[in-house]
Amino acid sequence: MSKTLPFEDDTFDMIFHPVSNCYVQDVEHVWRECYRILKKGGVLLSGFMNPAFYLFGEGNKELQVVNKLPYNGLENKINQPEELIENFGVQFSHSLETQIGGQIKAGFQLVDLYEDKHHKGVITQYMPCYIATKGIK
Repeated sequence: MSKTLPFEDDTFDMIFHPVSNCYVQDVEHVWRECYRILKKGGVLLSGFMNPAFYLFGEGNKELQVVNKLPYNGLENKINQPEELIENFGVQFSHSLETQIGGQIKAGFQLVDLYEDKHHKGVITQYMPCYIATKGIK
């Protein structure tokens, strides 16, 4: 996702982009590439983590702020234990400005947004952990 995608411009009618931006540092590049390879009128369905999720770290029994945002797993391995890196990879958070605003900046018209609490852990009691958007080229 961090490189130019191997597809011609205006190739696809739809892109389903599940929660995966947490594994790439430059999310705005992802949105530009999605816009480039979608046909006019094409649909981007994307999901991403609520950036506030990364404030608390994974696996905490109590909510306690342990990270500053945006979270960068390459710079902050203290609060991302090795077992999590092995199981889930190095992760990054992104602001809503780069997640939602980045789609708009790439040229998408956002027509819908949905929040979901489907996540295990104490944080899901207090806030949605996932956001999904629908954008049209």
